[in-house]
Amino acid sequence: MNFSFFIKKKEQNLFRGLVDFHNHILPAIDDGSRSLEQSLKMLKCYEALGIEKVLASPHIYQGLYPNTPKTIQAAYEVLDLKAKNKPTKLIGYAAEYMVDEFFIKSLQNNAELLCCFDRAVLIEMPYFGNPDILKRVQFELQNSNYKPILAHPERYLNLRNLTTIKDLKARGVKMQLNALSLTGLYGARVRKKAYEWLRKEVYDFIGTDAHSEGQLERLKGLHLNKKDHFIWQKICDLQSTLFKD
Repeated sequence: MNFSFFIKKKEQNLFRGLVDFHNHILPAIDDGSRSLEQSLKMLKCYEALGIEKVLASPHIYQGLYPNTPKTIQAAYEVLDLKAKNKPTKLIGYAAEYMVDEFFIKSLQNNAELLCCFDRAVLIEMPYFGNPDILKRVQFELQNSNYKPILAHPERYLNLRNLTTIKDLKARGVKMQLNALSLTGLYGARVRKKAYEWLRKEVYDFIGTDAHSEGQLERLKGLHLNKKDHFIWQKICDLQSTLFKD
């Protein structure tokens, strides 16, 4: 009889020490948490994963979520007031910017952007978008002394090959893996690409991109093989140094 089914996988503590700077935990501000109560439940899930620091990054997308630094600050202060004594600490807020013509114009008008750390700006593009816009945005961001981080490159339909990724990285664009991509949340195609690019050491950062407590619960089941775990941990260790107190 094969007893391998009963052998418990060794606990990896994948998220211990990770600072999550890509998430949608702020209440009632985008397509993430719907309420203060849900945001607090998400913090509880972060605690269970071993994540001690969370930097909120709601969408700024003119056509859908037209947030501003003021609206984001207001939502952050509501949550921060109730989360003061929680084991998982809120350490501030940034934003996830949709790259479109409105965003490019705001850059050209010298708009002040919300950064994750050290002038680093989290960006995304439409899932069916043309990757060429990333080169335009990269130029405009760097011209304003910002450092672009592309959120979840594995999820974009038209961003398929490593040649494009390597070109963007050579231009100074950093890549952020969605941990949820490895769980299959976005489908088998995205999961396969995420694992492939993790193994090829494409990614510079890791985030959850969690929109709910259910998605954070899903991460509890994530388990990596030895090689993938080594690469993952190397990214987490480097990432944690950016958020030292």
